Amino acid sequence: MYIMSTNKCKKVDKYTIDEIGIPSIVLMENAANEVVNKVINLRGKFIVFCGNGNNGGDGLAIARKLILNNKDVHVVIISRNSKYSKDFSINLNILKQITTNITYVSTDEDIKSLIPIISNYNITIDCIFGVGLNRNLDSFYIKLINIINECSDMKVSIDVPSGLNADSGEIMGASIEADITYTFEVVKRGFIEYKALSYLGELNVLNIGIPEYVKRVNSENIFILNRDQYSKLLKKRSLYGHKGKYGKIAILAGSKGYTGAAYIVTESCVKSGAGLTTLVSSKYVQDKLSCKLIEAMTLDIEEVDKVKKILNDSDVIAIGPGMTEEKVYKDILSDIGSYGDKFFVVDVGALQLMSRDKNIMNVLKGKAIFTPHPGEMARIIGKSISFVEDNRIEVAKRYAKENEIIVVLKGYNTVITDGNDVYINNSGNSKMASGGMGDCLTGIISALIGQRHSLINSALLGTYIHGLAGEFASHEKYCTVASEVIENISKVMNYIVG
Repeated sequence: MYIMSTNKCKKVDKYTIDEIGIPSIVLMENAANEVVNKVINLRGKFIVFCGNGNNGGDGLAIARKLILNNKDVHVVIISRNSKYSKDFSINLNILKQITTNITYVSTDEDIKSLIPIISNYNITIDCIFGVGLNRNLDSFYIKLINIINECSDMKVSIDVPSGLNADSGEIMGASIEADITYTFEVVKRGFIEYKALSYLGELNVLNIGIPEYVKRVNSENIFILNRDQYSKLLKKRSLYGHKGKYGKIAILAGSKGYTGAAYIVTESCVKSGAGLTTLVSSKYVQDKLSCKLIEAMTLDIEEVDKVKKILNDSDVIAIGPGMTEEKVYKDILSDIGSYGDKFFVVDVGALQLMSRDKNIMNVLKGKAIFTPHPGEMARIIGKSISFVEDNRIEVAKRYAKENEIIVVLKGYNTVITDGNDVYINNSGNSKMASGGMGDCLTGIISALIGQRHSLINSALLGTYIHGLAGEFASHEKYCTVASEVIENISKVMNYIVG
């Protein structure tokens, strides 16, 4: 699934119309068909709000098809001027032949008169503005949208909730608070921003006849993968596989007060299929966890020679969960380049330590995955958390490219990037909002690298598996915790492989 800016969406449409030769009115008819197929079984009466552009034209075609399916439909045309688009006019002329149930709204007084009409229809279809809205709305439209929000039982937005900037996710004065959004062909860039989420409702992408390659040649290299694509990425276990084939993982984690982080990252690594997993931590943590981590080995970090041997023998070194800025950790990090050609997964406590040292960052080029949340990313780049959250794709992509690493910027709609391509993970839910989830993700990603998945595929699969395991764990529950997610990791991986 492609994620695109409004400029690219317009280019896709233009290319399809001008070069492929599919008339815009045909695309409009296809869009109406797809939407009607989705809403036709909703019980109740429909009121359709139409602007005077092509988004409004979609609404007129939708209204016509609902009427022809014997639905009770009222059409409201927002007509402060009569500058209708060509396709809008065609659909309006057709609609006038089959219904007189059309109201025109052009003044504030007209808006007030809508209140009893809206209240008589329980399903509102919003086709006022499309992807082109890039200006703040005036008081007329703000009043209109607020009344629609207040008076409607159910709101269905077509392509974009009216009032939402499809590029930035900003609310341009007011926006329809949709229960469902049916958008066409691609996810709009602004839809993945946190500020847009509460206005989108349930987001569905509908295909309306635009060829795949038209989207591909206009791609901005921002994607959402589906289960089939993840299934192709996740390697099946070999019939003759043995523990040596699935990776040796060393995990530097934990300190006094943070034994839970060390346990979670280690246990999730084991449950994700790693061949051999060793937790390297303080004697305090080792004493607490050695009997609990029965499928992993533990090692006191003060046993320097043994630690060096484990790190040298490992395929992957995970660093950070529950780690403090103790000297012994700093010494290991400063010497990280001496441990051969390893792969690294860097989280929490190690992120800032490593990012401040240019020599370490040079060692990590092409070999590391960083997994910050927005607060950690803000500290690393010296910006505010709000800046990071408002520019997640740009921030993650720039940092990954400059340092030649993979960045997994955690949070809802986690951003995964190698600095060139960007992927958005949409698995998981807010029931997972509890301590230890990031440690769990680090363990999963580390295990996947150990099983010979590439760095980018390990990051993609790790975030997807983690989120899906959270969904499995939280089924019929109010919330879930990391230990429950861990118990679902292997089930999810088996589900993905099929």
